[in-house]
Amino acid sequence: MILKLKTNPYNFLIPVKEENQIILYNSLTSGLEILNFESGQFLLEKSQYSFFEYDDEKEKYNELIKYLYDKEYLIDHDKDIKTLFSRYTDENQYKFAKTINLTIGTTITCNMGCSYCFEFVKPNHTLKDDKVKKGIKDYIEDLILKSGKKIETLSITWYGGEPLINVKAIEDLTISLTEVAQKYNLKYVSNIITNGIYLTEKNIKILEDCNVHNVQITIDGAKETHDKKRPLKQVNKKNYEVILENLSKVPLDSKINFLIRVNVDKEVAASIDQFLDDLNDFGIWPQRFKKVSFDPAWLRTYDEIDTSEEELDKRMNLDEFFDFKMSFRKNIMNRFNSWSDRTELKIKSKLKWDLPTYQTTCATWASPISMTIDPNGYIHKCWETIHDDSQAPTSVFDGYNAEKFAKHSSFNRFSHNEVCTNCKILPICDTFTCSHEAIKANVPVCSSWKYKLEDYLKEQYINMLYSPETISRPQVFTLENTGHSAK
Repeated sequence: MILKLKTNPYNFLIPVKEENQIILYNSLTSGLEILNFESGQFLLEKSQYSFFEYDDEKEKYNELIKYLYDKEYLIDHDKDIKTLFSRYTDENQYKFAKTINLTIGTTITCNMGCSYCFEFVKPNHTLKDDKVKKGIKDYIEDLILKSGKKIETLSITWYGGEPLINVKAIEDLTISLTEVAQKYNLKYVSNIITNGIYLTEKNIKILEDCNVHNVQITIDGAKETHDKKRPLKQVNKKNYEVILENLSKVPLDSKINFLIRVNVDKEVAASIDQFLDDLNDFGIWPQRFKKVSFDPAWLRTYDEIDTSEEELDKRMNLDEFFDFKMSFRKNIMNRFNSWSDRTELKIKSKLKWDLPTYQTTCATWASPISMTIDPNGYIHKCWETIHDDSQAPTSVFDGYNAEKFAKHSSFNRFSHNEVCTNCKILPICDTFTCSHEAIKANVPVCSSWKYKLEDYLKEQYINMLYSPETISRPQVFTLENTGHSAK
């Protein structure tokens, strides 16, 4: 039987001359293979043609072709890009959504005045009105009844401003939303994004009682850098030290996990070693490595914010940030192992394979059952518009209507613009996950994977072969969103 096949346009073939091998990676499926040189050359040769004919009775590479076809490195010749990625589109991805991702802004007020914050307008709105609280509960129940989806999980993110300014809203809404989850047999999970100043022992206990098990805190490097970039509005008040003291006082048996987010520019990068020393001195990390992890993030520049030339000069481009992130991973590994050697723990840390995977669009935007609710009950489809009522398509008082979110759910990264549509990196592009920003920019800044992918995968593979004690074997994970909140 003769078939017409072609190579998948999202294939990458990366020669490893040291081993006479070729790494095969697919950015759409996240597939990763190691081919011997002969097999790799065969696939490389076939990629030069629009299609090739395959006779399954005579073909020398019969087994190889069947394997590559099953894994979608080879595809039918008439399968165009639109057909290929149709099952990955955001509309299809959330067609059978089972999780309500609900972000609730307990307040837009903040005790910090971060110059880079995308909430450049901060109206003095705080969620205190019982009518709004009841409206949120009623709206979620209406959504469950009308969405037509088999919902399994209600996931809450407490957000702001600084959400802990209004702890009472968290307590009140936890009671009512937990009741809704129990009534409809849903799993209830929650997390919070905070600057850490109000993470007092009392508030930690409240968060535990409210089933908040994950806390994201932003700390931008060591004291001098952090206090400058994330200043408190109240002058002469301790900032950096308060956050570290709060973290150090969290009970060791607490069920809360902490993610320390670091918004990185050149100044922050230069202070990282001192920052990690301070965490050690406060007994936060690596001592609590099972509960504390890190998320370095690229510090974006927003056109709406009047950023000085001096500040712009301190920004990193994406390639510089990529290099920092790689060095940070090694720094964390080396510090942990050095600490472990000095203790009775004797656990050795390894680098995880950093394999780029398919990036879903932010569920808040694309999923018809996910949203952000501001303190007045207006419903937004992006965290970044919570301060702007005019961008809210509806409110909790209007009742659930999926049609209100039709234009958001129909957004498709693969057809948004011609430049990105024809890019092999698009499925793993981590600068395209925010639809709100993509629409504003039309063509977002290119991901570092566009320039770093091949060398980086090869580097990790060589390390795995020659220094297996430093890096684990790759695991393929699919469908993730990196997040974008500069909090």
